[in-house]
Amino acid sequence: MMFPRGWAARASLATALVWTGLVTSEAVAKAANSKCEGTEVPGKDLPTPVEPYPLNAAGWGPEAGNGLQFSRWAEDWTGMRTEGKAPVFKAIPLGASASLTLNAEARLRYDVYANAQLIPRNDYDQGLLRMVVGADWRLNPNLRLYSEIATGQRAGRKGTASANFQNDASLQQAFIDVRGHFAGSVTGLMIGRQEFADGPRQLISLSDGPNIRRTWNGVRLYVHGHKFRLGAFDLRATQLGSGSFDEKPSHAERLYGLNASFIVSSGKEPNTYLDPFWLHTTTPAFSSGGHTGIDTRDTYGARLWGRRGDLRFDWTLARQTGEYMGRQIDAWGLFAVQSHSLSSKGWKPRLTAHIDVASGGGNGAGDLKGFNPLYASSNYLGEGRFLSLTNLLMIAPGIAVSPSKSFSISAEYGFARRLNDGDAAYAGWMRAYTGTQHVHGSEIGGLLRVVGIYSVNERLTLTVNYEHFDVGDVLKRAQFPTGAYAYVGSIFRY
Repeated sequence: MMFPRGWAARASLATALVWTGLVTSEAVAKAANSKCEGTEVPGKDLPTPVEPYPLNAAGWGPEAGNGLQFSRWAEDWTGMRTEGKAPVFKAIPLGASASLTLNAEARLRYDVYANAQLIPRNDYDQGLLRMVVGADWRLNPNLRLYSEIATGQRAGRKGTASANFQNDASLQQAFIDVRGHFAGSVTGLMIGRQEFADGPRQLISLSDGPNIRRTWNGVRLYVHGHKFRLGAFDLRATQLGSGSFDEKPSHAERLYGLNASFIVSSGKEPNTYLDPFWLHTTTPAFSSGGHTGIDTRDTYGARLWGRRGDLRFDWTLARQTGEYMGRQIDAWGLFAVQSHSLSSKGWKPRLTAHIDVASGGGNGAGDLKGFNPLYASSNYLGEGRFLSLTNLLMIAPGIAVSPSKSFSISAEYGFARRLNDGDAAYAGWMRAYTGTQHVHGSEIGGLLRVVGIYSVNERLTLTVNYEHFDVGDVLKRAQFPTGAYAYVGSIFRY
């Protein structure tokens, strides 16, 4: 038995779908906004930034609802200040066109595990606290500095906590954003430590589950127009220490590449996008087949997503090549997320489903065929991390309802099998279930997920999450037990 984790932006059907992974936050934002086109001026009623491309497809990371962003630097409160609608500490005038915006976030969560990592009697609970304060100093519309400091505290098994769970103080972000406006387009350059979540959530995410989120050090170039956007980036991971301000760039772990987005719909407003991408990653301590070494990988593919009437969809196809300890990499993944609204009235029921296929095999000899989900959202397949997007075929139907504007609940059941019987079944972080590579069969198990979200107000959200993993034939033969995970949590944003 267990109890839940927490947060989200708005307690609506859409938010529940985001957190269960049934619909992407971008698709939710698309459905929620009545006007989806870009804007030449900051928002007057919400902190939406100047953005010629549709904001939900601009690559600034997940939207939290009510105009807020998960990455708070993406907000712009200057338009609301001009209209006299900005809250205290937002877009504080500093003379001429300069302003200062302060933001804060507090997340409190209580986790409960039963047979964690499917290890018998590995039962425990823990409390998690995240606190973040940020400052956005805009010297003028073309130049700004953003900084953010966070602390993470863990109660329960504190002595074994990694630095992204137990951290006295961390300089999370500190970057300069320089931009120019040309013929209705925006061209900019971000230099410094920054969050990055521009891409399919099955590959790139903020890593929101731990107390301290993932950040990168380097440069990001962007060009945004009315019909397309282009991006280029060269980033090094931030290596965290558990003390105060002891993090540093890890020059061994690198992410660079190119991405883009194009409007492909033909209706009155943009609602379908094609996002091609290329990601080059260097992972210094990658483990596979009982060995650990440098994994250099190119991941390229495309994401087609948006909506058509009552149908929401988000489809990604990715291919991986590269080299791992002298062996060639030949892997692929296909991820299809969709939902269909049955009614816009009453409880607003919506049928949901996601189909995930990721290659596996080759741990013995020849090409390495195991797909690497890179920096995927841990929430996509569950915060319990019973499964990984490696050697996997998963079909997960579900349903979501919203009995009121402030409460929503969603549930799904995922049927998981492995594609290659000669390769192991994998838990989160590509951790192989020991011995499963020697067991015949394909059935890994079934994952039940139930999420309830209640919005107390625009800033405070309560979340309950429950996950139960029934082991299938492969894991039973390898002597793994059934496992469960739950959390209850709250998040406050200002």
